[in-house]
Formats: sequence, C-alpha cells, structure tokens
Amino acid sequence: MPKRPPQDPTAADLSIRERVLLFCVASRTDRQKAGVPGETVIDMIEKRLIVDHPFDRLALTMRGRPALKATLPEL
Repeated sequence: MPKRPPQDPTAADLSIRERVLLFCVASRTDRQKAGVPGETVIDMIEKRLIVDHPFDRLALTMRGRPALKATLPEL
C-alpha cells in the first residue's frame, strides 16, 4: 500500500515553543529573547516549516506559512 504524503501540521500539532518560533521568524523577532531553544529550531527545520538561510536568518517555508496562519485565525 502506498504511503500518504505528509500533511501540513495544524496549530494543534505544534507545541507552544514551535508556535512562538513561527511568529518570531515571520516577524523577524529574536527567538533567543523569546526563550525558544535551539532544539526547537532544529525540530522545525526537520518538519520543513522553516529553513536556515545565509546570514543566520530563518525563514518560513511554504508549509510554515499555513501553520502560522492556523495559529492566528483571527488575522
């Protein structure tokens, strides 16, 4: 039986730290000041929600944008 492609995570699938990290990346806020540990960054890169760009900048991926929007439904 063929495997299903991985589905995009919903807001309920993400921890609070992961949600904070998505917001920090989108708003270019310092994630360390927000208390997000490096392990969370690695987990989010592995989930393909963010990528590490040159110049030490993190960015949302095409999978990360809907996850962020799901955490902020009123916007």
